[in-house]
Amino acid sequence: MTVDPLTGGDRPRTRRASPTPRRAAPERRSDARGGRPPASESAAGAAARPRSEREPGERSRLAADAARTWGHDSADSAAEIWDRVSERFHTRFVARRAHHRARGAPGYSERNRYHALVGVVALLSVLVTVKLVNIQVISPDRYLNLGTNQRVKMDDLPGPRGTIRDRNGVDLALSVQMVTLIADPKRVTDPGKATDIISGEVDVDADELAARLGDSNSRFTYVARQIDPRTGEAVLKKLQKAGIAGFFIEDDQQRVNPAESLASAVVGRTDIDGAGTSGIEKTLDDQLTGTPGERIVERAPDGSGIANAPHKAVPAIPGEDVTLTLDQTLQYEAERQLVAAVDSESANAGVAIMGDPRTGELLAVANVARNQDTGEVSPVIYNMAFAAAFEAGSVMKVVTVAGAYEDNKTDPNERIMVPASLKVGDHDYTDSHWHPTEPWRVQQIVAQSSNIGTITLGQRVGAKRLEELLRSFGFGARTELDLPGESRGLLSSSDDWYPTDLASISIGQGIAVTPVQLWSAYNVIANEGLYVPPRLIEEVGGPDGTAKPVPAGEERRVIRPEVARWMNLALQQVVLDGTASEWSLPGYTVAAKTGTARKPNPDTGRYDWGGGSYRYNTVFSGFLPASDPQLSITVLLDEPKNHLSGASAAGPVFNELAKAGLTHLQIPPDRPSVPRAESGDDEGDGPVRATPAPPAPPRTTPEDERAAAEGSGGAGGAGDRAVDGDGEVSVDDDQLAEGTPDG
Repeated sequence: MTVDPLTGGDRPRTRRASPTPRRAAPERRSDARGGRPPASESAAGAAARPRSEREPGERSRLAADAARTWGHDSADSAAEIWDRVSERFHTRFVARRAHHRARGAPGYSERNRYHALVGVVALLSVLVTVKLVNIQVISPDRYLNLGTNQRVKMDDLPGPRGTIRDRNGVDLALSVQMVTLIADPKRVTDPGKATDIISGEVDVDADELAARLGDSNSRFTYVARQIDPRTGEAVLKKLQKAGIAGFFIEDDQQRVNPAESLASAVVGRTDIDGAGTSGIEKTLDDQLTGTPGERIVERAPDGSGIANAPHKAVPAIPGEDVTLTLDQTLQYEAERQLVAAVDSESANAGVAIMGDPRTGELLAVANVARNQDTGEVSPVIYNMAFAAAFEAGSVMKVVTVAGAYEDNKTDPNERIMVPASLKVGDHDYTDSHWHPTEPWRVQQIVAQSSNIGTITLGQRVGAKRLEELLRSFGFGARTELDLPGESRGLLSSSDDWYPTDLASISIGQGIAVTPVQLWSAYNVIANEGLYVPPRLIEEVGGPDGTAKPVPAGEERRVIRPEVARWMNLALQQVVLDGTASEWSLPGYTVAAKTGTARKPNPDTGRYDWGGGSYRYNTVFSGFLPASDPQLSITVLLDEPKNHLSGASAAGPVFNELAKAGLTHLQIPPDRPSVPRAESGDDEGDGPVRATPAPPAPPRTTPEDERAAAEGSGGAGGAGDRAVDGDGEVSVDDDQLAEGTPDG
């Protein structure tokens, strides 16, 4: 080994054969400073001496080494190179290292490795010490949590969804405790066997489950959702017994209706994750949704829970409960009667609404339809009472007649000449039954549901004013209930009406309304001319159990009280000896109106469905007792086949619901009979009946009082506002038949 003059390290040296035999160096005498150099002096030591003091052989040897190092063949040139290098790099260090080697000290490389090893050990010791200090002193909680997380699991505790109840506290929708079986496919040891065990206990698609469990790249999959807790525990135990890991159970909830489909369209539904998708469930989803909690449990290495292991939990907060205005008993009766009617009449569907006209509270909202594949009739989730718009026919005549009276375009004593037919534009209109031209009082026009008489009054009112009246009665606008899918109906701007449109809309054709709009409009007559918004939500309960009543909507004046009372008497006459005379109730006065409307063909927009056949909606709407209205009912049948009039198709349902409501609500009878007309002139109108007791004082609002003080008495007033609609009716009444089965 030789010394590298640049680095000071050792490097191997290749020996060359000397050209001449080496001669022994002659014995040298000591110089004046102390004799000859010691035998142990190394080449490096010699190199450190001045050039003039070096032995020739020594110099030659060093030169040869330098020559081999730098690639020179000439000893002289190599010697010169070496001299320059040795002087530049302070060969003291090199000489010291050579001295230690000559004395038998360990080689430099061995010492270097030794010191390196010691340094590494010392460094590791420092690192370990620092780590221990960090774990035990600086961040003990962090490392405790890391260890804990390997053996504990945090489960979400679903916040119980609030319960929906009827006005009497009967549950209509609530959440029940269930569990969900989940898996970590990457940890499932035997997917095939696991699938066999699970499919034997739970209704699952075995092939699809096996594929998901066999996906080793997945860390999560649902196995079975919302299953009975006992079933879930049984499946998990069988899996564990078979030595199959990777399966877990989580708490879950399932939304159920104890009464099955009762009021399902109003109550609504939730998805599998508990979010509301329709009805009240969607409208009040934020209030009904609970706040999730947390539970920390200790797990075994296979993921299963350890019995009696310590755990802690943050409890979930239940959602708010909702109390509706619905009455379960009346809701059941409405659905039962409606199913029977739709079935017996071979109709497509039906809607029935019952409520309190004084408060706008909806007591029952039934929606039933026929399954077109099976023919079965049953309640449906589609809330037709709010979402379906239809042409109502003659039940809409109350708006036209009331408007004419409100605007002083007629009075109770006027007799209007009603011909057998009336030509408007290029259309001829007739009544449902032929009669000669004769004078009819307005009340008789209502009782006999005369198309011609009503069109005559509509022409007096005018298109713009009739549109205003329709909107003030609530048509063309959604209610304030904000139910999903609610329709505003179809009411076009009067600016776009033709003379035939005015005639058709006056009798309830060419305008589409929802059943709840129609029900609310008849409440205007029952409420002495006030519009009371429909009400469905009674109160919302807070997490602390306290109930927060939901305020009712703002009432508004539509027509004068005397106009409403006169219309009330006219509607009573409809039941006494008009189109609904077969549905009077002993001991009770009933105010109602029938309606039959032709349905336009959706493909052509014309009323003729082909081959001269027509399709109809039949309606029966009214309230009772007429002297003190406490119950209002609207019934609609879509396309009945056996009876085509509102009286014969929808009338029986109205009658049965009226009797059920009077009994259930314990409403006493009012009187046996009512007068034929308010006027004292009864010539030509049949016998006069006993005069009833005076009606209750009219209901007033602050707007009414201000209007009275100012001498104002027309429609509207301070509280009356027209509501714009965005629907347009484009009805081609070229095929509108002049007259319907009951007008």
